[in-house]
Amino acid sequence: MALQQSTHFNSSYPWLRRCWLIALIFCLGCCTLLLQPTVQAAELSAEQVQQELDDLDSRKLTETEHATVQQLLEQTLSWLKTRDDYVRAQQQLSQQLATAPEQIRQAEQALQRFVPQSAERFAEAHSNQSIAELEQALEQTNQQLNALQKQLSDANSLVITTQTRPERAQAEVTSIQARIQEINTQLKAKEAAKTSSPERQELLQAELQAIQEQSKLRRAELDANNQLQELGSVQRDLYRAQLTEVEQQVAVLQELVNTHRQRESQQAVEELSLEISQAGTDTLLVREGRLNLQLSDYLLMVTERRNDLTQRNLKVRQQLETVQQTDQALEEQISVLQGSLLLAKILYQQQQALPSVSFDRTLAEQIADMRLYQFELRQFREKIREPERYVDKLLGVTSDPSENAELRGKLLDTIKTRNQLLDKLSKELNALLSEAINLQLNQKQLKNLSDSLRATLAEQMFWIPSNKPLDAGWLQHFPENALKQLEHLPLQAAWQGVWQAWVAMPWLFIGLAAVVVVLLALRPKLNAYVKKSNQDIGHFRLDGQLHTPKALLITMLYALPVSLLLAGAGWGLGYQAEGVNRYLGEALLVMAQVWLVFSTLARILKPHGIAEVHFRWLPSENTFARKQVRGLLVVMLMMLPVVIVAQYQPAILSEDVLGLSTMLVGLVLLSVVMTRLILHSYRGSAPNAFKRFLGLVVAMAPLGLVIATSLGYYYTSLKLTGRLFGTLSLFVVWLVLEATVVRGLAVAARRLAWQRSVNSKVNQPHESSEVPEVVAEPQLDISQINEQSLRLARLILWGGFFISLYWLWADLLSVFTYLDNISLYQNTSGSGDAAVTEVVSLRDGINALLFAAVTFILARNLPGLLEVMLLSRMKLAQGSSYATTTLLSYCIVATGTVATLASLGVSWDKLQWLVAALSLGLGFGLQEIFANFVSGIIILFERPVRIGDLVTIRNISGTVSRIRIRATTITDFDRKELIIPNKVFVTDQLMNWSLSDTMTRLVVKIGLAYETDLVLARKLMQQVLQENQRVLRDPEPGIYFTGISASTFDYELRYYVRDLGDRSSSMDEILTRLVLVFRDNAIDMAFNQLDVFIKNQHSETETHLASTQLATDAAGSPASEPPRTQSRA
Repeated sequence: MALQQSTHFNSSYPWLRRCWLIALIFCLGCCTLLLQPTVQAAELSAEQVQQELDDLDSRKLTETEHATVQQLLEQTLSWLKTRDDYVRAQQQLSQQLATAPEQIRQAEQALQRFVPQSAERFAEAHSNQSIAELEQALEQTNQQLNALQKQLSDANSLVITTQTRPERAQAEVTSIQARIQEINTQLKAKEAAKTSSPERQELLQAELQAIQEQSKLRRAELDANNQLQELGSVQRDLYRAQLTEVEQQVAVLQELVNTHRQRESQQAVEELSLEISQAGTDTLLVREGRLNLQLSDYLLMVTERRNDLTQRNLKVRQQLETVQQTDQALEEQISVLQGSLLLAKILYQQQQALPSVSFDRTLAEQIADMRLYQFELRQFREKIREPERYVDKLLGVTSDPSENAELRGKLLDTIKTRNQLLDKLSKELNALLSEAINLQLNQKQLKNLSDSLRATLAEQMFWIPSNKPLDAGWLQHFPENALKQLEHLPLQAAWQGVWQAWVAMPWLFIGLAAVVVVLLALRPKLNAYVKKSNQDIGHFRLDGQLHTPKALLITMLYALPVSLLLAGAGWGLGYQAEGVNRYLGEALLVMAQVWLVFSTLARILKPHGIAEVHFRWLPSENTFARKQVRGLLVVMLMMLPVVIVAQYQPAILSEDVLGLSTMLVGLVLLSVVMTRLILHSYRGSAPNAFKRFLGLVVAMAPLGLVIATSLGYYYTSLKLTGRLFGTLSLFVVWLVLEATVVRGLAVAARRLAWQRSVNSKVNQPHESSEVPEVVAEPQLDISQINEQSLRLARLILWGGFFISLYWLWADLLSVFTYLDNISLYQNTSGSGDAAVTEVVSLRDGINALLFAAVTFILARNLPGLLEVMLLSRMKLAQGSSYATTTLLSYCIVATGTVATLASLGVSWDKLQWLVAALSLGLGFGLQEIFANFVSGIIILFERPVRIGDLVTIRNISGTVSRIRIRATTITDFDRKELIIPNKVFVTDQLMNWSLSDTMTRLVVKIGLAYETDLVLARKLMQQVLQENQRVLRDPEPGIYFTGISASTFDYELRYYVRDLGDRSSSMDEILTRLVLVFRDNAIDMAFNQLDVFIKNQHSETETHLASTQLATDAAGSPASEPPRTQSRA
């Protein structure tokens, strides 16, 4: 009756609520009868519809019409089958109700007359039976036990069904009423009758008849609900009592069987011992007798082992049967109760009743040893299969015939006894092997089933409310309920548990107290050591990488005394304790860990502490963070006992007003402290918007738990709060480790720089010494070493953090499979008989979002990380790393897109029409875009151009700076970025100046005057080319006399440079040097000359103005200077 009353804890008068629900459903049933169609159609028969379905092929219908009519007729048959099932269920219910009063009377009488037989009397009644009779009785009792377990499961299912039937029937009858009204409207509509086919009319009529029978069945069940509930309750009590008695009988019978086996084995050992004592002094006979005795001892050991395995196997089978029944009833309970508070209480009880499976991992080795011994026994039996020959072989060395006759007879008796022993041993060993194999299989099955059931229970308990939602009534009765709970707090039991642990193991508490005293006494020395160590920080010779780990260890020693006291108290409470004391002990152990982590962090942040001296964090920021960390520690210590104890006692959550109020207050304070820590403006660091948003979401998580707790999800909040505390502790450890690693790398980089400086001074030659020039070995830049090491270290730390985070949350990840039950929409793939309907659940939607987020993160960060960690260390050609990372980004995006669409149920048969449409669009508007995309793929694979190449295309020259899907970016010499479609690089003529080699040739043209000394000029030009460091010696530069122009001798200087960047610089340097050298050696570089003749018509003379003179006049020469003239007659 306790289970029945738990469904009505919301009301003080449960019978009044039940009567009201029954009356309401009766009224709904009457309304359903009034809504019947005015003209009842003839009742359909399954034979008639089946005949129509068989004659369908003879009707001349199109393929589409044939498929539609066939589907309608098949649905009609399904509804008619459902109608017949409801009719049969009504008949069975009528039969059950007819026999229910008699069954109730018989069960009550049987329960009143039931007096359990004591185990002693039952054992005495079967003590004189043989082992065969005992084994037969044991088999029959086991069959009776299985039948009772099945009957008890049926009775429990009947009780649960009847307790929840009024609520379920109300919703079901309401939906039936609405559907009946809808069908009647469709059947009576004239326009619908004209347009709809006869098959659809038959479908509606079949559905109407089926739900009408369903309504009748539900009304009949409601009428008989009280009687069925009484029947189930009485039968359940009777079956429980009988089951307890039968389980006891099974244990007694098994013990009797084991005793008989043990007795027989001991008797065999005693007989063999007596034979050995009577054997006399003959060595051969004594040896063979002792061998028989060894076999008998092994037989006794095998018998004892078999008895032990049989007892264990019996216990495991009983547990397995109980778990199987629980598993079979669980699905029905979940579907019937559907997230109610009664379901929560039932699930809590079932979780507590689950057995703790102790899996014997040595069974596999024992089975292998037994099989090996079986093989040895078979070989041994083969040796003595013919006793006479075996005895003759033994007596072959004996010479006295008269003595051999007597000895032969005794040996034959010994060998025959051995054969009997081997038969018994082989039989017992086979039975032992069978028991071991069965035990191993049962243990595996029990473990798998228990784990599956435990996961299902955890999943359901996580997603269903454990308490009623908080309302004004809860606040009104809070003082009264809180005082009542305070009166029943197990403080005295907790103190007794600690005292019992002290009495049992006082030396442990004395040693713990001694350690605490020693730590407190060492604090002055630790302070002095830390002060001295802090003075070495920053000194390039005294500072070391071990200074910070040592300081952290000493800081942990400061926080260790309180942690040891909490851990000792927790261990004392949990020592050989059960119930609340064990949970309080576990809570104190967790509190010790939290105190050690956050108290250490608070000491790290103190003035002149590790954060300020070692990590170089700002003192003002440390003071603010230390205050918040202390507040966080207080809040966590306040909430941890509630989180641990209440989480392990879910059955009492509805009465835990103190714990619930503590959770609400603690979560609000936790959110305030975390928000202050995250939103505080820290100088020297500027987190991006995404990190700040993520931190704010984490800070607001406690407020979400407050809302969940207020709505009744108290158990869910407890589970998540415990994981949140673990996550915070893990993040603190990661933060300290990361800061320690960064400081260690900084110290290493500083020492490396100092060592290089010392080495350079040592290796520097003195001024007086004549040392040949030594080429220095190229070394990696110190900043580059530190940056790469820091990236690698942070990558390892982040990897460890996420692995630890997964380990922390792993047991809760399975609860999210519950989201599979929440359907978003359905997808139908295929057609006809191959059509498959797939349900896309809320979990699939969340997985799609996760896939999209992971794809975005990987596509954005993984290529760059790969380039830094791997590609930068490889000797790749120019642009190869960019091509690799770009292709990797494409692959990541493609894989993520496919995974995201697959999670949403978008398969290829859905995408093929989209692909066909895109293909059509590619032939028209998207042709150029697709061509550019394919060209971009060709460029990345074929690599006619790479990042950093100097190219010329369509009179455009510049450096390739970016290659994208559609276009490539070229930066010209004016630093303007030109976007060129990828198709141009594939289809047009392209000049790549640095595709295979960056070596290029330059041609400098020089014009010399006619009066120039050509030999000297050639020598000077060769000298200029040889002096320039940018000019390559191989290929050798050349000087060529290319022609004689109107005013000059034309020369070309042809030379090569290594890099493209040397072209302009080398030409500038060479031309400048040539001009200077030519001037110094009076060599004229000719230019075009112009002779002007001025003719005087009066005197008939001519005046010649040289080009130099014209240039001077044009530049504004003084008028007093006469021009140079040349007269011609």
